[in-house]
Amino acid sequence: MAKTKSDSDLGLSLPSKKQSSNNGENLLVALVSGCTAAAVTATLTYPFDFIKTQQQINKDAYMKKWNIPGNYPSTLGQMYKGGSALVLGEIIKNGTRLISYNWASQFMAIDSHHGQTNKTTAPRIVIAGIMSATIETAWIVPFENIKITMIQNQSLQNELVRTKDLGYDITGSKSNQLYQHHHNKLSNKPLYLRQYVSPNAYYSDEIIDSIKNHKNRFQPPKAKERLHIENLKAYYNKHPSLTLFGTIKEMYRLKGIKAYTAGTFVTYTRQIALSWVWFSSYNFMRQLINPHQNENVWATHDYSMITSIGMHAMSSVAVIAITQPLDVIKTHLQSKNGKKIYRDSLTTAYKLFLTQGPLSMFKGALPRFLKVLISSGMTATVYEYVENIVNAAGGQTMFRLD
Repeated sequence: MAKTKSDSDLGLSLPSKKQSSNNGENLLVALVSGCTAAAVTATLTYPFDFIKTQQQINKDAYMKKWNIPGNYPSTLGQMYKGGSALVLGEIIKNGTRLISYNWASQFMAIDSHHGQTNKTTAPRIVIAGIMSATIETAWIVPFENIKITMIQNQSLQNELVRTKDLGYDITGSKSNQLYQHHHNKLSNKPLYLRQYVSPNAYYSDEIIDSIKNHKNRFQPPKAKERLHIENLKAYYNKHPSLTLFGTIKEMYRLKGIKAYTAGTFVTYTRQIALSWVWFSSYNFMRQLINPHQNENVWATHDYSMITSIGMHAMSSVAVIAITQPLDVIKTHLQSKNGKKIYRDSLTTAYKLFLTQGPLSMFKGALPRFLKVLISSGMTATVYEYVENIVNAAGGQTMFRLD
């Protein structure tokens, strides 16, 4: 089944012989199997996603400079913060993908001629795949934004607990008397210019101005609405939401509907790149192993387990190496302060490159690689297992009287 893949879908691109038969597959069976496999895989591999996102957002050198003890999770429950958003998004995304692709492929079918049944062509299958990918990406973006905010909220909560004895506010809120960390003396100057301010907190307008090199800009009186937003930032910096619905409410109160649409273009670009890189690298290795095999035959190969694992591992390496910068850019654009600091994807890449160095574009590569490596085989296994159960149950009759 042609489709655009997310990280957890890599490896499910090879349909089984049953799926590739002329009779096709029952849509209900595919929905139940696909959504269940997506939910199970997303749940079991989510800790890798949590660690990846934290590594991408954290500024290690900045934290080390101010002796911040870190914000990594201390319990398994903390490591699953944001998992509910991801799992829910995966279920809706996979259900939407199957339904939309089924509809699009039928819609793109060629009209019957001379009594023949409707058929389709390879280019139209590709177009159907693009149509379904566009629809499913619309579902990915809101849940990705929610997931990242939930991870940031948990990270901020850990920082608040672990830095409560430092003597200053790590969220950058101003007060009458502020503790100067370096000089060990009281001052009435804005402390956020001289202290650690967590990237997991909502930045005030003054901090955003200082980041954009507008430190001496004249500050006009804030409108009532802006003051309300600033007060909400201060409140949620002290009391970050740690539940799914609490986070959704928090995001809407601070940013409105735009809170759920950040990073749409780069997400769609990443989804296309994932499919292209994986298919290209996997096909290259197939041809390298056996140059005489048919390029169009994907399902009827006969590789040993070691060869299959090696091919998939190398394809996963290629996927991470090429698409990791897009994933880093997406995370920063969808972070709490993303749209305030960065205008677009190119600006994000440029600023990260200048401020954190070229290696910042590959933060979180290892946990993401492990997730891709594990989740693909797991998804295929769960899908086949659930499919067999559903098919077996579908042949049973309840309350039948012989």
